[in-house]
Amino acid sequence: MSLPLTSEVKQERSSLKNLNLWNSLQAIWHHRIGKRDEAIRNWVDLLNQESPKPRFKVARYLIEAQAYQEVRDYLEGLSCDQIDDLAEINNLLTQCYLGQGLIPQAKEKIEQAIQTKPQNATYWDLLADCYLEQGDWQAATRALDNSLRAAPKNPETIYRLGIIYAYHGEYLEALRCFQGSCQLRPRQSLYWEMKAEMHLHLDQLSDACTSFDKALRYGGTPDIAARLAYCYIQSGQVKKGIQYYEFTLKYEPDHYDALSNLAAVYQNKDRSLDALKLLERAKNIYSNDPILLNNLAYTLVHLGRVRKAQEYYHEALELAPNHPLILYNLSVCLARKGNWQEGIDWLNKLMEIDPHHSAGWALLGTIYDQIENYDTAIDCFNKALKLA
Repeated sequence: MSLPLTSEVKQERSSLKNLNLWNSLQAIWHHRIGKRDEAIRNWVDLLNQESPKPRFKVARYLIEAQAYQEVRDYLEGLSCDQIDDLAEINNLLTQCYLGQGLIPQAKEKIEQAIQTKPQNATYWDLLADCYLEQGDWQAATRALDNSLRAAPKNPETIYRLGIIYAYHGEYLEALRCFQGSCQLRPRQSLYWEMKAEMHLHLDQLSDACTSFDKALRYGGTPDIAARLAYCYIQSGQVKKGIQYYEFTLKYEPDHYDALSNLAAVYQNKDRSLDALKLLERAKNIYSNDPILLNNLAYTLVHLGRVRKAQEYYHEALELAPNHPLILYNLSVCLARKGNWQEGIDWLNKLMEIDPHHSAGWALLGTIYDQIENYDTAIDCFNKALKLA
């Protein structure tokens, strides 16, 4: 039976409680307005005050503020016989060690926490962090699998597992994970976007279109509209592709990929003037893309502006000297101008880089035929036929 407190002791405890509450609120406010040092000082003062229970909440605030050493000093000085408290101490210490790059120590602590509370999904997530820091992604996936056994319907953990699989080229496994995230949280745009990307990697264009469409529907960005447009173009639905590229440019006029890709679509539909306008806009955004310069030159050739096209081809080759497509297109441009020898020189360079370039051999044969070197022309045509 405890003795009743005197009014003086009650008043002292009440005053201390109010002071602690004020310091805590002040620390949170300082942290929110960016005064990190002041917030840390407030929280450290709270941490070091005597308390019958560990101040885990304050420790978490300090960890969020990246004050790892202060929390370590506090936690490592605690002696607690309660097993639940010990597990949480190890959990918080793990976060401190991870923040300081002490991976082996972090792994040891979180494994101790897991031994105490194997059903805690957060602990398994932290163990996955440790494995990833060590470069062992397979072990990280096993840890996340255990996390999902503890909390089977956590879409964030499933999504994270999918990201790891995707990064390491395990696209089918990643697709299954993103599908699970979509089922648990069907209005999350990011989950549908990643699911669509996996469909693309697996050459499942129709499914990619469906998933990108849902990603856009649930709050996606113009960038997702551009990805959806790309999928429609690749699947032969050109009209829809143009529609979504135009939608992208309506809301993001300087979207580089949309400008470049829509220009390519227009060029393939013999809309060279429309393509040129888009390519010039793209060049104003980024002028050091050799493929853009190649496409710009290609469009100019179709508009009869061969001299300007040749200038862009040379600019492109300064950025990518051994690019087969640019070398071939420049050679076509030179052949149109009747610059036979220069065309031969560039094609010979192309053949050194890519001796199996059938179109290059055919063009070389055509040029030799034009200058009446028929034997060499026949040899080139024969090589082109073998490679076709």
